[in-house]
Amino acid sequence: MACDFCNRRNIKCRGNGDPLDRCQNCMDFDVPCTVDRPTKRRDIKAGTRASGRDPQFVRAPVNHTIPTAASIASGGRASGSSTSGIPYRASISADPRSTLNYGWSATEVADDDSVLHNSWKAFAIACDRQIRNLVQVYFEIVYPIFPLFHMPSFIEQVNSKKHLYDQGLFASTMAVCSLVAGRARDGALYSNRWDREELIDPPSETFFLAAKDSIPRDLVAAKGIHYMRACAILAIASIQNGQIKDMQKYSGLYHTLTSIDGLHDEKLWPNDLSPVETEERRRLFWSIYTLDLYSTIVWGGVIRYREAHSLVRYPSELDDKLITHCGYGVPSVSLESNSLPTGSLTVASRQPTPWLRGWNFTTDLYRILEHVLDGSRRRFSSATKMTQELWSLFNPLSISEPAVMDQVLTMYSALPSQFRETPPTTGDLSKDLFGFQSANIQATLQLLRMVLLSTEEIGVERKCDVAGELLSVFSNVPIEYLKAISSPLLHHLGGIGYILGSVMEGNLSEVSYRRARTLLLEMADLLQRLEMGLHRASGVGERLRSQVERIDGYMRASFLQDRTSPSNATQVIDSDPELAAPSACAQGTPALGASPGAGLDQMSQFQLPPELLSDWPWPLESHHAEGFLRLAFE
Repeated sequence: MACDFCNRRNIKCRGNGDPLDRCQNCMDFDVPCTVDRPTKRRDIKAGTRASGRDPQFVRAPVNHTIPTAASIASGGRASGSSTSGIPYRASISADPRSTLNYGWSATEVADDDSVLHNSWKAFAIACDRQIRNLVQVYFEIVYPIFPLFHMPSFIEQVNSKKHLYDQGLFASTMAVCSLVAGRARDGALYSNRWDREELIDPPSETFFLAAKDSIPRDLVAAKGIHYMRACAILAIASIQNGQIKDMQKYSGLYHTLTSIDGLHDEKLWPNDLSPVETEERRRLFWSIYTLDLYSTIVWGGVIRYREAHSLVRYPSELDDKLITHCGYGVPSVSLESNSLPTGSLTVASRQPTPWLRGWNFTTDLYRILEHVLDGSRRRFSSATKMTQELWSLFNPLSISEPAVMDQVLTMYSALPSQFRETPPTTGDLSKDLFGFQSANIQATLQLLRMVLLSTEEIGVERKCDVAGELLSVFSNVPIEYLKAISSPLLHHLGGIGYILGSVMEGNLSEVSYRRARTLLLEMADLLQRLEMGLHRASGVGERLRSQVERIDGYMRASFLQDRTSPSNATQVIDSDPELAAPSACAQGTPALGASPGAGLDQMSQFQLPPELLSDWPWPLESHHAEGFLRLAFE
């Protein structure tokens, strides 16, 4: 009969001759090996312990190795050397009052889960050095976009091992480790301070499971910001690891917890919150507000929280070191000397620009996006007659792309120059924070522009202009920032794929085809650079390049069938060396809308056969079928 620990986790329970009669898994995780659950056999009473398995006789071994994801999933023993070869550095006491064996408080966790949680605490002690490093890396590559923690407070909590006593803090810490390990594995590191191999073993999935198991099944018992934050980070980690259904799941759990807690209205918050706790709540709310809109645009669905229903202030534009549990500090003043014509000097004080000003501006852009999405949905609903037309009662005016972008660009030009320039990364967080804001602002501006254009009817040339400008913006951002933003940016770029896909599906001329082809190859290059090193790379760049080759093959075959005007075909092919190359994918079907034997220069318009576009890389997954961008550019 399997012990309680192995039975709860559905893993094989194997003995190993341990003098204390523990199974291999309980020995690996240094937890009591018991059989306390009710048994189905009538001759064994419920609550009977296995022989020799009383926890008072358990002595925790030392010098174990870190369990890997494989051992956790399969129940196999941790061998003498783990994948990383990092030994336990903590001596784990069997004293029931010790850090390891002291379970979460009775109000936080049911008794039958205590063994499971103690096993994860043993794992966390074993991985203490890696956890500390992952937390430090979080502030380099994730915090600039999702500043969900107050830096000094969180680092101090982890260094003092407070997460081992607080189940909610443990869940959010493990979620941070999962997200950072996933991004480190996918090439997001740009600093030479870190050893990538040490950061990714144990892998992201192991920390994800630890965070998941630490969230109470009864969400009513999951009180406080830590559980909300853990679910939010697990949703982001799910995007990173390509698990979109998990993203939807943990986003839903987050929104459930925020509804219970009243995060959307500051009047419902506890009265005794410190400045640090207040700022963390504001950052959490607006961070996941933007994530909610982003996921709605990319994968479809509904917007859970609208700005009109939210009474939460923006985070204070102060660095974390100026925010304490006792109050807010004053930014230091930089002194700047200006020479006057009279020869005298005056000292002008200049307040330093806070990086959160750029972060709050990005939130402004997403608030605008919320209203643009309403216009997109309104247009789709009207076109499909899905609902009765009532919009005109409330907002009779349509949103035009030029009017909105003119206003947005005016706001953008008023920003300090640090948010309008994106210099290369330096490894100095105080400087790179501004580079991240600039890169994120540029990406959000382009997303806003794509969604705005989706509400309007634009021609092929205009679509190509927009796609070219979007690619130019992303190509000018240093690749280190794009890689740090990582997998979410690949979905972000899908909007450009929708635009170019709608071009290839429509009526084409020679000029529009050549221009679209050039843009597709540029996009393939950018995507391949971003996907390099991704653990769950979708191969979009390679698939896009293959798609272009198939279309090229079709075009060559169509041109070479022109026996009445061979010089025209030769002229067209010679003008582009890549089209002249032989291709195994060449298709013999003549272009639709063109008479047999007509050269390309004789075709005013032509259309590619639908089967050539059946394998278009977007949508990346079936969830995209309901996305706004897909609906808009069809």
